[in-house]
Amino acid sequence: MIGLENVSKSFNRTWDSISNGWNHLVHRASNALTRFYAKDEDETSPAGVTRWGLLSADVYDDDDKVIVNIEAPGMQESDFDISVIDNVLYVKGEKHFNREKSEGNYSIKERAYGRFERVIPLAYEVDPEKAKASYKQGVLRIEVDKSEQHKRRKIQVH
Repeated sequence: MIGLENVSKSFNRTWDSISNGWNHLVHRASNALTRFYAKDEDETSPAGVTRWGLLSADVYDDDDKVIVNIEAPGMQESDFDISVIDNVLYVKGEKHFNREKSEGNYSIKERAYGRFERVIPLAYEVDPEKAKASYKQGVLRIEVDKSEQHKRRKIQVH
């Protein structure tokens, strides 16, 4: 028969393992998670509640620049605030989305809004003065030139 003390120790070890695994997951995924802040006038959510979401981002290392594509559907170009500080890309914005559709017996009402921030460390020293951004079909594309010493140079073999 298993004693109560052994069950308690086993439970504590299991709980510690789950807790450590969760902390590891949150730490590893912290750059993928985007924090959404509820709007002040949103009376449907309790005050002080933080919402988390995911703005999927791809970072591509080109020879001369770093290209970042962020999925952000339902926004306008003016909704974004983009900056590069100390080789870190900051994308902030506010989402306003409201759609209502009625068809037969079905009625769909969708709303999504709130402020968000996504922080993406860039692996190279970049020149923020030459950064460009465009928004097309729900994808924000940001191109930041690498500094001269970080640009790749192809070497021909003769």
